[in-house]
Order: sequence, then C-alpha cells, then structure tokens
Amino acid sequence: MTPSTSKTKRKSSTAVKHRNSPKSLPPQPPSFTSQKSNRLFTQEDEINLLKSLLNPTTNPFPNSHFSEAQITDKLRRLKQKYHKLAKTKSSIKTPHDRKIYEIARQIWGKKILSSSTPMGDDRKRKGSEGDESINWSDFPVLMKHVSRAFPGNVEVYKEGLKGLGADILKGLNEKWMMLEMEEAEIIARRAQLCYHQMKLNCGGF
Repeated sequence: MTPSTSKTKRKSSTAVKHRNSPKSLPPQPPSFTSQKSNRLFTQEDEINLLKSLLNPTTNPFPNSHFSEAQITDKLRRLKQKYHKLAKTKSSIKTPHDRKIYEIARQIWGKKILSSSTPMGDDRKRKGSEGDESINWSDFPVLMKHVSRAFPGNVEVYKEGLKGLGADILKGLNEKWMMLEMEEAEIIARRAQLCYHQMKLNCGGF
C-alpha cells in the first residue's frame, strides 16, 4: 500500500465519522422568565399595591392589565420580603425597602404583636387562625359589592379583608344586606310615587 493510498483512506474515514456524528445543538438562550416577572411590577406599583390593602376603596392599578395570579404572587413575595426585613433590620438598604417595611408592618405586623396577658395571646392566636380559614361564601353580599367595585383586583382586597377577621366581615356583610333592603324599599316607593303621579296627570281615571 502506497503512502498516498493510506492517506486517502484516513481522509475518507474521517469524513464518514464527521457525517455520522450527531449534529451539535445550538446553544439554548438563557431563561428570562423569572427576571421578567420581577420587572413586571415597578417600585411604585409595589407601594400602591400595599397601600390598597390599607385602603380598599382605591384601585391600585386602574390602567393596568395585571392578572389576579400575578397580583397574588406579588403579594406573596412582598409578604415574604416584609418578614425578612422585620427579622433582620440590616436588610433595609434602600428608601424603597424602608417604605415597604413601614406599610407592610401595618398590614402583617399586627399578627406578630406580643401581648403580656394570656388572654391577649389567645385572641392573637384565634385571630391568626381565622385569617387562614376565611370562607368567602359566608359573605356573598359583601363579595358581590367588592367584585363590582374592583373588577380584576378582587384577590388584592381579599388579602386585605382577611386581616379583619370573620366577625367584622360578617358585620360588613349584614350592613350590605340592610343597605340593599333599604334600596329595594326606596325603589318600591319611587314606583308607587310614579304611579300616583301618572294617575293625577291622567285625571284620576
């Protein structure tokens, strides 16, 4: 076998191996899902969201398209951040961190307030348990009006209402029921007045 023949066979073998080897996959782009989620809410959005829990009569995102799932997830993250800041004050490094801590303390801080009396401890424990076991179907009238007033942001206000406890929610539900009854009575009286006016206008028949 001549040297040229041997060299030709080696080149042919190398070409076959190259053709049979699996194609290298293109590098996968890095995932930016979590980063995009973090950038979804601005710092102003976070503050407005927390403030809305203190004042449920305002809509924190009147011109936004946040879904309830996104808002719920953001509330969960803000609650976790608050507990971290409350546990380690040195974690408060920016003015924004300070704002979150001060506002969130008014929302979630009351659940960890200490009491010097056993009775206070019992009330605190019962209130905390109640926050976790709110059955919203027990307050249908209240929730109907919340849904009408704040469409698309119901979960935000549920989170704020939880801190009130079942007894206060029951009272609010009853007040809404009484108001609806009063409104129905006014509508009935208006209809009677319109009918009476029509009779007078037509000569009393």
